[in-house]
Amino acid sequence: TEGDERLRLDRDRHVLKKLIFFTAMMILAPLVAFFGCNSIFSNSLVSGGVAAVVANVVLIGYVYVAFNEEIDTEGEKSRKGE
Repeated sequence: TEGDERLRLDRDRHVLKKLIFFTAMMILAPLVAFFGCNSIFSNSLVSGGVAAVVANVVLIGYVYVAFNEEIDTEGEKSRKGE
């Protein structure tokens, strides 16, 4: 029905916004960390290590958010006819 379709579109839009946010963070956060640490420490090895840690933190954050996302089990059951 139209209500189910609208609910699914809202959920898809929310998932897309989350994916775009974490994609941008995965690109920008390590770069900012690298160049920020490079200006403070003037050591590429330390800056690279910090950038790698930041990239892993973003990735772990994405996995955490994905696993704790609400799943509409009632809607799935009604579509399958159970």
